[in-house]
Amino acid sequence: MPGQNPEPTPVTLTKPIRSYIRKPRTDLGHASVPKPAVAHRKLQLLPRSVHAADPSGEEPGSAMSEAEAKKKIDEDVRVLRDDYFAKLPHEHRFRLVDKLVASALESKETDARLVSHFFAQATSNGQCTLKVFEEGFMPIAEFLDDIAIDAPKAFDYMAIMLRGAGFENEHESLQRIASKLEDSDKLFSMVA
Repeated sequence: MPGQNPEPTPVTLTKPIRSYIRKPRTDLGHASVPKPAVAHRKLQLLPRSVHAADPSGEEPGSAMSEAEAKKKIDEDVRVLRDDYFAKLPHEHRFRLVDKLVASALESKETDARLVSHFFAQATSNGQCTLKVFEEGFMPIAEFLDDIAIDAPKAFDYMAIMLRGAGFENEHESLQRIASKLEDSDKLFSMVA
């Protein structure tokens, strides 16, 4: 009848289904004894080693152009090592501070705390001075009001990092940074 589906016709196989299923081969070797499976050595992930000298042969305080310093900072901003400040020439250390603060303000609180801890270590090891930190925080402070529009926690994160750098006891330096803001008392009270 038109309009009705014809009944499906059964399919007949000429060979049994088992002949189509592949079995894994076992190499029996010469003596008809299966060879043992090759055991792969487990990969060990070890911490990065810190080398005493830079592979380029340059000393940490050697001359470095501004472009080279920016490139090095951009490459290594995600890897915070204890000796990173020591490997940068003094005249470029503020750039690292600026880059770390800027990236942490756009991230989460854990990143701000990580940067704060990194700054505290650099301060305690004598690798970075308060003047360098102030110079690095200054450009970000000028735009913090604008940053806070898109990142509402920016003031909180900035305060965390300023405390890590040691500004809670340096009211004069903290006031210079806070003076770049529309509401300088807000940041000052959050840090001090």
